[in-house]
Order: sequence, then C-alpha cells, then structure tokens
Amino acid sequence: MTHQPESTLIELLRYNQWANQQLLSVCLGLDQSQVSAPIPGAYGSVHRTFGHLLHAEADYIGRITGARPEPPFRWEDGPSLEQLQAFAAQVGQAFLDVVERVPPTQNVHEEEDGLTMDYHARQLFMQVIIHGIEHRINITTYLNTLGIALPELDGWGYLFAYGDRFGLSEGKA
Repeated sequence: MTHQPESTLIELLRYNQWANQQLLSVCLGLDQSQVSAPIPGAYGSVHRTFGHLLHAEADYIGRITGARPEPPFRWEDGPSLEQLQAFAAQVGQAFLDVVERVPPTQNVHEEEDGLTMDYHARQLFMQVIIHGIEHRINITTYLNTLGIALPELDGWGYLFAYGDRFGLSEGKA
C-alpha cells in the first residue's frame, strides 16, 4: 500500500538527523576526558548518550519494520564518535525511508516480558523526535558548562541552515 507521507513529519525527521550530525561534529572536537565524563542528571557521558540515542533510533525502525539498521561496528567494542556519526547518518536515512513507506497508522506489535502491546507507528515517529531533543539538550547543557561554543540546534537554527525549504527571505528592515 502506498501513501503520501506528511511533509512536516519528513521535515522533523530531517531536522533530527541534522541536529544529531551538528552536535556530533562539535563533539568530535572534544578531548577524551570531556567525551567520557558523566553528565549529572542525564543518561551518561556524551559518548554513552549518543550511543544510547542512536541504538534507540535503530530499535524504533526495527519495531516498525522488523529489521533494524545494523552498525558496521559492535556496540560492546565501544565505537568511536566518528563511527557513531557515520551510523547516525545511516539511521537518519533509514528513518526517512521508513516514513516514506509506512503509513503512520500501521500497527506495531510488541511482546516483551509477558506484555503485549499494539499501537500506531506514528508513536515511534514522534518518539524519535522527542527522544533526540531530550538527549541533545542533556549534551548541550553539559557542553555549555564547559564553555564550548555550540551551533543553534533548535528550529531557528534549522531554518537558517535550510532557508530555501522554508521560503526564507532575509533583508534589512
């Protein structure tokens, strides 16, 4: 069954991919102590948080399609930020492909620990955005405490990065 994906959803997934890549690019310039230091009140270190974020995004795809993107590394080997950045691009593209093929109301069926759940794929489409924002905020808050300059990762930063897609025109008042 073909369907016409919601253009705002596609743009939100593009935003998520862009924001992940922007922040990973900044983090590639950090020293190892900054990448591995625990972030109080967050998931873990910068490295651990990005690993968790990308592992979860791949898992969401697997829940929807039955096949998750597999990284070219083993998680237990502790992939580098460079490897995570490459995997982020792979997962981001895979999510765009999924939203092009899967209607938001497609059923997702899960069975785990004696619990059975059925819900619409759109919940996972929302989750990828919400989860990404949450963990990028954890990382940017930590980096701000270190005085590290950060790109604007919100919707305004995305607008200025891709103004042509939003009909942006700039000038002096």
